[in-house]
Amino acid sequence: MERDPYSRLRFRRQYIYGPKVDQFPTWPHHPMPNGYEVAVHPDLQFTRADHEGNSLILLGYVFDIDHPEMDNQQVIDNLLINSRSKSQLIEKLDRLSGRFVLFVFLNEDQFVLMDAAGMRQAFHYQRPDKSIWLCSQPGILQQIFDLHYSKDAESFLTSPTILASHEPWWPGTSTPFAEVRHLLPNHLLDLRTGEVKRYWPREPITRYKMHAGAEKATSILRKIMIAANMRFDLAMALTGGYDSRIVFAACKEIVKDLHVFSMIYHKLSDTSPEITIAKELAKIAGVPHEVIRCDQPMSEDFKVLYEHNLEKSYQSYGHIVYGRFLNLDEKKVVIKSVVNEIARCFYYRTGVYPYKITTDLLCRISKLGTHPFTYRYFSEWLEDAKPVEKLGYKILDFFYWENRNANWQAMSQLEFDLANDEFTPFDHREMLSIMLGVDHKRRCMPKNEFQREMVRCSWRELDDFPYNPNAKVIKKPFYEGPWMMFARWVKYNLIKRKNNELDR
Repeated sequence: MERDPYSRLRFRRQYIYGPKVDQFPTWPHHPMPNGYEVAVHPDLQFTRADHEGNSLILLGYVFDIDHPEMDNQQVIDNLLINSRSKSQLIEKLDRLSGRFVLFVFLNEDQFVLMDAAGMRQAFHYQRPDKSIWLCSQPGILQQIFDLHYSKDAESFLTSPTILASHEPWWPGTSTPFAEVRHLLPNHLLDLRTGEVKRYWPREPITRYKMHAGAEKATSILRKIMIAANMRFDLAMALTGGYDSRIVFAACKEIVKDLHVFSMIYHKLSDTSPEITIAKELAKIAGVPHEVIRCDQPMSEDFKVLYEHNLEKSYQSYGHIVYGRFLNLDEKKVVIKSVVNEIARCFYYRTGVYPYKITTDLLCRISKLGTHPFTYRYFSEWLEDAKPVEKLGYKILDFFYWENRNANWQAMSQLEFDLANDEFTPFDHREMLSIMLGVDHKRRCMPKNEFQREMVRCSWRELDDFPYNPNAKVIKKPFYEGPWMMFARWVKYNLIKRKNNELDR
């Protein structure tokens, strides 16, 4: 009998890149064009394309919605052959979906980037000898190089706000280790210098009327789902909320191929609207619905595996991962309807946008507190994000995209990699840009008009069911216009003046 039944799952779907990787002898080790190598867990797909001295190395999976029949190899072969420059390649990535890390060796350029939402993560560490290491989560680097928490990180973790939080996350590019940084979405890392650069957005935002934006976005979403269904055996996690409803509606053509399920955990029960509405939606679609219980404690063996699988400060969902591991076929790829929150005005839910975005505001709305550690990394990010606002996008939409989404949601997907690979249909840069081009007053609570329009564009009948019926209703201000903006200007300047006086 095998002594460790979970040995094959250690660091499942993870990777490490460096000058010479001596660890993980049972993993495939692949030489890179620059003399480095990458070690990849056997369950993480590795694909390489070479053409005229240039190379692309893909970790994970990618879809071309214009050619849904293509596999990873065909997609990146096509991408490389038709990209003569760095800017041309990056522009083409806007039309691709998936969950991946992509190494690019093109002409004189050497860099790495990720899928649009950063769901396949990259953490980087530049050694004193200037060598650059990359991996899926900082716990791997911690073990190899015996790294220790920085004093600032320890202080952050023991601050009252973080101790009271059920699901804390790391601000900006920070990690528990001073030497290690997180590469954020819409940024690339130069593999020669270690320099990080923002590469998107490149152009001013395009504005859309609500229906036109919904039609255009859902057209892309439906193509994404067709491509994913051609590639994977899909399981759909269905709830009573907006996000999974939009995706489920977009699956109308392929719904009979889906394994539809919902999970019971935390305060949910068989009679919770999250579960009962999902059952009704599945019934309308004519497909079975399974309820998976994820409220039991982990077995001791699985707990050891889970806690060893990623750095401890990132662990949040062990018992839910365990429930999925026990009850869902590990070969299925799970559709996870996240990332759409980027376009749902997450940090200004009623559509009332602050007069000015400051680091203090980011610390407050993130619920990570005003600790100096948080303030430092949010300040860095805010300075880097200035071009976003100049191009007509809203800073707070990108704050969710590149901070909470990239640091909290992406790490959640790494946790669930122990059970199943996950697929996020909203992880498509062109579609996200279209959605953000719709007036934020249509995208916000309490009506969520744009989200409902997306459902109607794909499968009108599904909009007849309630959305999150037990959720607290957030009331929109009775008036929103120039005078309200003037009042916020006055409030901001009075508070700013008062704070300046206190600082003296």
